[in-house]
This record gives sequence, structure tokens and C-alpha cells, in this order.
Amino acid sequence: MKYFFESIRTWAYWRYAVFSGEAIGKFFAVVGVLYLCVDLADAFNIYKKDRHSYYGLIILVFLALAYVLSTRRPISRVCYKIPQRDFSVEVLIGDLFKIPGEVVISTSSTFDTDMSSGLIAVTSLQGQLATNYFNGQTTEIDRQIEQSLSRDQFTVNDKRPGKKKQYPIGTVARVSAHSKNFYLVAMSHMDESGNASSDLKMIDEALEKLWENLASKAEIGDIVMPLMGTGRGRVAYPRKKMIERIAQSFTDACNQRAFSNKLIIVVRPDDASKFSLNLFQVRDYLGQSLHA
Repeated sequence: MKYFFESIRTWAYWRYAVFSGEAIGKFFAVVGVLYLCVDLADAFNIYKKDRHSYYGLIILVFLALAYVLSTRRPISRVCYKIPQRDFSVEVLIGDLFKIPGEVVISTSSTFDTDMSSGLIAVTSLQGQLATNYFNGQTTEIDRQIEQSLSRDQFTVNDKRPGKKKQYPIGTVARVSAHSKNFYLVAMSHMDESGNASSDLKMIDEALEKLWENLASKAEIGDIVMPLMGTGRGRVAYPRKKMIERIAQSFTDACNQRAFSNKLIIVVRPDDASKFSLNLFQVRDYLGQSLHA
């Protein structure tokens, strides 16, 4: 509800809700239908236009406007198709794990999974993955991570808590459960205190290697991912711009080799409300900033 009220206070919402070509066309169509009803009422002496023409016009306009607004309420998802390309970027507010597709989850360069010590928060995406798909047990996740990374290079860091093997930023480990694939991509480093941190350079590098990894597996389905770096990655960067950064990286990769027709960027509802993220503005921003 908070997101609804914050959306209707923005110019981007009113631009699409009232002043877009579709909204204006719908408004005049409704006015036409209502005026036809008034003509019929006048023909059967139910209502006389010549007596109440001024007030009747105001009522017609109000009813038409109310109808248009009722059909163009604040939205929870937008989709932007890249011009002259066969792929698109969708941004939606919801639960990452409820969206069909190949799910990308950011992690630290050591691929830690331990929740019992508090190293990985239960409420984090990794924690939710373990809870929802592995019954809270990380042994199977660790086994699949080790198997997936068996050919990747690493260094050993004995000073940090948890796992000691540290992989390069952008390394990807795939785990599967319940016929669903999850791609854990290293995009942050964890310090000796167990705090993860990242920056824009690391995120760009992680995205580039992620697309390369997915492209090497031939064409796959829709790719579903969160706003990388804006949560526990501690990157101070506006959500709207991070969406554009991820979308542009995906677009650049698809221009080189088509491997997916759609990227779905999922925003947590709490983040959308807390940071006043308006999807009408996001759609405007993608249309103005993305280039293929």
C-alpha cells in the first residue's frame, strides 16, 4: 500500500496514467460511450441534455477520468524490449524465488554457506535458498558448489572466517534443487570480521563473467536476478541506476552472443517502498539510457 501511494505522487505515473496516448485514447472512447448513453436517455425522455448540459459534461468527464485511472493503477512490473533486438529486460517487485527461470544469486568470493555461525544471514538470498530448497541444510549446497568449482582457480586465505578458498570475482557455481537451477556468482569479498563488501568495478566484472558463463551453456531460459550489490554488498549506488547498469551489461553481452531472450530484475517490496522506486520512472529511464 505504501508503494501505491508513493507511486501516484510522481510525474512518471501521471504521464502514463493520464497523459500517454493510450490513456487519452481510452478517455475519449469512454466519453463517447457515455455521451451515447446520454443521447439514448434524452431520446426516451429520461434525461434532458438542454436542461443540464453544463453539469452533465462535468459528470461525463469525471466518470471517464475515473475509469481511465482505475485501469492504470501503479504497477509492480514493467518490461522494456530492446529496439530491433529479440530480447527484453523486465523489472518487477516481488519474490525472487517465485519467478520461473534461471536464478542468479550474488555471493562472496569464498562461497560461504554457514548460517549456524551467523556468517550467512538466514534472511539473505543465500539463506532463503538453503531454507526453501535444501531444508536449511547446507551440506548438499557445499557439495554441489565444490563440484561446480572443481576446475576453477583459487587462492587460500587463512585469515578470514568460514571457507578458506577464495575465487576470482565473477566465478560462478551452479547448484540445483527441485528441477530449478541457481547460479551463485562471486561479486564481493568478505573481510576478517565476516563483512562482505563490493564496488561498481567488481559488480561490472562479475556481470561480464556471469554472462560469459551462461553463454557457454548454450541458450537458456529467462534469467532472474536481484539488484546485485545494493543489499549486503554495501554499494552506495541508486537502485534505478543499478537496474540500468545490469540491463546494459546484459544487452552488451546479448549483442555478442544470444543466450537468453529475457532478463528479469527482481526488487524486494521493502526496498521498493524504502527507496521510493517507481517502475514508471524505471521504464522511462531504461528507454532513455539503454543502447544496443
